[in-house]
Amino acid sequence: MKNLVKFLLVFVLALSATLPLSNSTEAAKQTSYLKNTKKMYTYKQGAASDKTATSYTLEFWKKENGYNYWSTIPEDSVGEGIRFGEHETKDGLYENDAKILAYPVKKGKGWKEWDFTYEVRAVNWTLKTPAGTFKNVVEVRETVKGYGYYTSFYAPNVGLVLQTSKTKHTKGKTITDLTLMELKNK
Repeated sequence: MKNLVKFLLVFVLALSATLPLSNSTEAAKQTSYLKNTKKMYTYKQGAASDKTATSYTLEFWKKENGYNYWSTIPEDSVGEGIRFGEHETKDGLYENDAKILAYPVKKGKGWKEWDFTYEVRAVNWTLKTPAGTFKNVVEVRETVKGYGYYTSFYAPNVGLVLQTSKTKHTKGKTITDLTLMELKNK
């Protein structure tokens, strides 16, 4: 009987030690920063409060060769329209062929793409835009040597919610480039 109790005790301890690890690993696998293909995204090119800024809406267009393709509606709402592909692998989130977020996501993680240097600066932001309040937002800084930097904020299962920049053209000021204004079902 003592041996059975010892066995059960060891079994329960071993199980309790591994369950949190498997749950956190499983949760990490499930976190996605892709845009939700069942939603339409309305962005303002500039700050939410800027009444003169241009807005556009992105809609999922098609899935092809592992990419989710997005385009603006109407097509001519921003010049000739915006079209891009987005996909995700175990290594990160990609826009067209550029890695814009490296996985696994953790503060301080850095990588290079062409002439750009990226760094995850924060992983637990709560960020409010007119589209809603987003939790566990990841902040990524993209530095362009000799030019300045862009800071992008990605929400789980939503994608890009805000982008700012501080470049030669902003004369040392941080400006808002893109704000998610509305996120609605198709």
